[in-house]
Amino acid sequence: MRTLIFDGSPRRKGDTAALIAAFAENLSGEYTVIRAYECRHISPCIDCRGCWKHPGCVIRDGMQEVYGLIAESDCIVIASPIYYSGLTGPLLSLLSRLQAVYCAKRFQGVSLIEKPKTGVILLAGGGNGGPDPAVQTAKMLLAAMNAQGILPPIMSLNTDQIPAKGDASALLAAREAGRLLSKE
Repeated sequence: MRTLIFDGSPRRKGDTAALIAAFAENLSGEYTVIRAYECRHISPCIDCRGCWKHPGCVIRDGMQEVYGLIAESDCIVIASPIYYSGLTGPLLSLLSRLQAVYCAKRFQGVSLIEKPKTGVILLAGGGNGGPDPAVQTAKMLLAAMNAQGILPPIMSLNTDQIPAKGDASALLAAREAGRLLSKE
């Protein structure tokens, strides 16, 4: 099994990282983590609309490799802190390039990601906002990557009081998700 994890956190050892680590503990196969804050070699979508006429993205940068990783993965994970009830800006910027996948299907009837996947959402946040907009956006992004089954979101939502590494129920849920996917 191949798993691709999109990490939207700026912190390598923060709350999102704790959820990713717990998820990966019981995960079989290989996994790759793409850290959105380190993807300076990947441009966001510039709405050039080249993908309206030709399948794929006309921007040639590091995203070409990411498209390949998405295509061959069995599981896609979107992991992010929650900022103002949403996913982080760099994660959205990176995944805005899925517009090419969407447009290929809509305007040319071509599916650029054939292999069905399982989707996982890992979110960490504190404060007084809610997770619903982040969950909805993550689900749309996972669907664009052909996630035909999406597990219930795993969230640690009190990180301003208790770090995710201390949130036993969120860590257990992340471990169980990794275990479940390893059985499939």
